[in-house]
Amino acid sequence: MIIKEPFDRLVIIAYRLPFKFVKSKEGFKAIQNAGGLVSAILALSESFKKSKNTLVNNKILWSGVGDHLPEPGKIENEHFDIVPVRIPARLNDQFYGGFSNDLIWPLFHYFSSYSVIKNNYFEAYKEANILFCQEIIKHIKPGDFIWIHDYQLLLLPEMIRQKIPDATIGFFLHIPFPSYEIFRQLPRPWRDAIIQGMLGADLIGFHTHDYTQHFIKSVKRTTGFECRQNVIFTSNKVVKADAFPIGIDFEKFHQASYDKAVLKEKDKIRKSLGEQKLVFSVDRLDYTKGLLSRLLGFETFLEKNPGWRSKVVFNMVVVPSRDSIEKYKEMKKEIESTVGRINGRFSTLSWRPLVYQYKTLSFNELVALYDISDVGLITPLRDGMNLVAKEFVASQRENLDALILSEMAGAAAELNEALIINPADNNEIAEAILTALEMSPLEKKTRIERMQNRIASYNVFTWAHDFFNQTNEIKSQQNMMRVKYINPGITGTIAMAYQKAGRRILFLDYDGTLVAFAKYPELAVIDKTTLKIVKKLASDPRNHIVIISGRGKEFLEKQFGTVPVTLVAEHGYFIKKAGEAWESTISADAQWKEAVMPILKEYVDRCNGTFIEEKTGSLAWHYRNADMDFAQLRLNELRDDLAEIIRHKTDFEILEGHKVLEVKSGKYDKGQAAAVLIAKEYYDFILAAGDDKTDEFLFQAIPDFGYTIRVGLSPSFARYNVPDTDSLLTLLQTLMR
Repeated sequence: MIIKEPFDRLVIIAYRLPFKFVKSKEGFKAIQNAGGLVSAILALSESFKKSKNTLVNNKILWSGVGDHLPEPGKIENEHFDIVPVRIPARLNDQFYGGFSNDLIWPLFHYFSSYSVIKNNYFEAYKEANILFCQEIIKHIKPGDFIWIHDYQLLLLPEMIRQKIPDATIGFFLHIPFPSYEIFRQLPRPWRDAIIQGMLGADLIGFHTHDYTQHFIKSVKRTTGFECRQNVIFTSNKVVKADAFPIGIDFEKFHQASYDKAVLKEKDKIRKSLGEQKLVFSVDRLDYTKGLLSRLLGFETFLEKNPGWRSKVVFNMVVVPSRDSIEKYKEMKKEIESTVGRINGRFSTLSWRPLVYQYKTLSFNELVALYDISDVGLITPLRDGMNLVAKEFVASQRENLDALILSEMAGAAAELNEALIINPADNNEIAEAILTALEMSPLEKKTRIERMQNRIASYNVFTWAHDFFNQTNEIKSQQNMMRVKYINPGITGTIAMAYQKAGRRILFLDYDGTLVAFAKYPELAVIDKTTLKIVKKLASDPRNHIVIISGRGKEFLEKQFGTVPVTLVAEHGYFIKKAGEAWESTISADAQWKEAVMPILKEYVDRCNGTFIEEKTGSLAWHYRNADMDFAQLRLNELRDDLAEIIRHKTDFEILEGHKVLEVKSGKYDKGQAAAVLIAKEYYDFILAAGDDKTDEFLFQAIPDFGYTIRVGLSPSFARYNVPDTDSLLTLLQTLMR
């Protein structure tokens, strides 16, 4: 994959540095830390170094917390420039051990009963994120791509954005993002801060589509921001959230299976196994990994299939992790007790069903076990991705073994040829083990090769480059939607183009553009001064004036019935040319209103000051007269309820305007109506003005040479912004001088 707009330098910010430092006689020696991120970025760095193109002009800069750090300036590494962040031990205990791992980790993995909520935890979390921000901004340069990683730094994107507004910032969450029902268990100020912190990034990445949608729903319910096709329209920019399933260095594992050192390890394992089949699993010590479940599932397998006893061995490797924490100590004891009980129950003098190891495996040992085993058993109760599953698949060269994978692992979305199981169901695990052991070589080969092709094509390099490219794309969209105020110079340019043109068309929205909003829609009538401006524009034979609005046709005709203009009502449902009758652009069945109207009525009852406006092709829920905080809460709920009803009706959509939510057919919009009118005649001057999200369709339909103006200060596809209705009317008067 090609990066469309190369950056000058990649800046990685994560809680941990990629190496721990051990002092030796020669100085400090860097030893690589464990973890998928370190492996991924190290592989990426190696590819940068080997590449002949100038993708990255400098070494990767990595900022994080480290232990036993050398003095500043004495940390040298061929891959990274290191920027340590020093966090006092007491603060780190509350930030990392407390908020990050006693609250966010269990909550986001759906172990909410394990979550610990303490006020001082969040204060420490904020303070630590501030320390990261203060350190990293000393080193940021123009052209840097800042890539922030994981749940310890959820507040950091917005902190950096406040200091460096034009920075290019990506954020990637390596753990699940939970459903809103789980996320809302956080105190309201904390969850608001987390969402706002993450939205400081330009692009927010998750492992799966489900995590992405959970996040977007939480954004809607927390902020009320509009979200369309994974793009979030915040108050000052657009942000994209999407799925980027992290990959591995496929070739590294695939080729390693035939390395001499790995072949030697395989020989040792074969001699130890004899004719026995091998079931293998490896995971670090953590309650999310389902370690007890896989033990109990294997026990159930032995119970139900006595013919397999003495013919199969389960080697379960648990990698030490956080074993100083009491909960992890207890879990380790329970695992060891369960291993002892199962071995005591089924062992014979010549056979032990379970080989349990609490240790870290070398790379060669790991690849050898991956390839020599007959079954890979990976059963997390909840996991962001689980790269072990991908490593297992990549390492298959000799046996082409079967993989059993939990449906709760992010990797299950990609590795669907595995035997997908419910990790909480011992019987299902047992049945999957039997199926895997009895699977034909041809079926194993077919399944493994399909999975290998998939993870080989979307590897760690594809993952990173995909993230970079999509960040560039959203930055381009931000630039297109950047607020650009009309100044006297721009006004002069527009006026000059207007005067020189032989044929002009002007599209003017009504509410919020020509006329200020009123308490009730029927009160927002056009005043004499504004009507005079429209009449004067329409009286010029070179002009074609189009009033394009979400209003109903009767209202528009009442306001402009005597003026020679084209009227577009209900966002394009109806069009009326001067002196002609109304025409409908589509024929739609109104039966859908029977399902939507009761819901809108319910929300009118639940939110004082709201009301329903019924039009031919739509139903609108207005909340301009309601308490804004309360209305925003109800709006978020209503949006979700309506989405459930219309999600199977692809020809309908939810449209949001200024303090109004509308349900309408998706077959028409202002942009389509404008495109039809523009296509019927040649125009050498085109201007479109509007004030809300419904007008974005209009702006996008205008040719590049046209002038598009958004009334208000919101980011927009329009080329220019004016602050209010009066400013737009002044501009229109200037054109006619």
